[in-house]
Amino acid sequence: MVATVLFTGGNGFIGSNLASFLFNRGYEIIFYTQNSKLVPRDYRVITNLQEIEKLPMLDAVINLAGAPIMKRWNKEYQQTLYDSRITTTLDLISSLRKFQRIPKAFISGSSVGYYWGQQLKCYEDTPVPEDENFCNRLCAAWEDSAKSLLGDDTRLCFARLGVVLGPKGGILKRIENQFRLGLGTIFGQGTQVMSWVHMEDCINAFWHILQNQELSGPFNIVAPKTCTNAEFSNLLAMQFGKKSPKYLPDWLVSIIFGQMGKEMLLKGVCAVPNRLQQSGFFFKYSDINSALQSFYS
Repeated sequence: MVATVLFTGGNGFIGSNLASFLFNRGYEIIFYTQNSKLVPRDYRVITNLQEIEKLPMLDAVINLAGAPIMKRWNKEYQQTLYDSRITTTLDLISSLRKFQRIPKAFISGSSVGYYWGQQLKCYEDTPVPEDENFCNRLCAAWEDSAKSLLGDDTRLCFARLGVVLGPKGGILKRIENQFRLGLGTIFGQGTQVMSWVHMEDCINAFWHILQNQELSGPFNIVAPKTCTNAEFSNLLAMQFGKKSPKYLPDWLVSIIFGQMGKEMLLKGVCAVPNRLQQSGFFFKYSDINSALQSFYS
């Protein structure tokens, strides 16, 4: 019997790669999206949550919906970030329950931004910092919105993602041309920690969580070895034969990027993939140098 997976955020960088991975392994893929023209024709599409009533029983839901966070935040856009994650998740679960389509597994997106502000290594049981900021408030609320499923017979998992690296999307797509031209930058002092993961390892981590039915709760989907912003930028410049990038001072980052820059570009978090590794997951790309070389060598 074919396993069926419903995606939100399936048109995004991670979702599109993960959906393709599962489709090639025989899964039936269903996208909930308003951009049906972007969906591969082999996938089923729903554009309204009322259409869940017509779906088969679901083996899994992978909930990755969310407006891009790497944009300048004003109050209006902060509300957009909130609604696209929390409101979408609550509405989705309400419809799944209404039409009796509660899946066997529900994997909900999150981020290592959950720990933003922590100075030490962050494991899955590390609490949200007392000194709250928008990033960790958003991630905590996103996870809490999915916890309404805890009373149902489903396996609830949270994918706390680091910076996902791949050559055709995400951060590399945004900054690659700058670095090719020798115009890359290092933010602030460059000492802020970057928790990252190679796209291949990211997809395999989702597969690992999906396949191991005893797994539930939060998982840090990050490589075992973090790097600093300066290390990442210098290594990326080297891939194109360029000199070390120039430093963009804190005050200028704050002016250009506002609150987003202060929280996400000038600060970092050292997340540890503790629960993945304890469950037997192996990372193919554990250091940033090998990851970047896999894209550009």
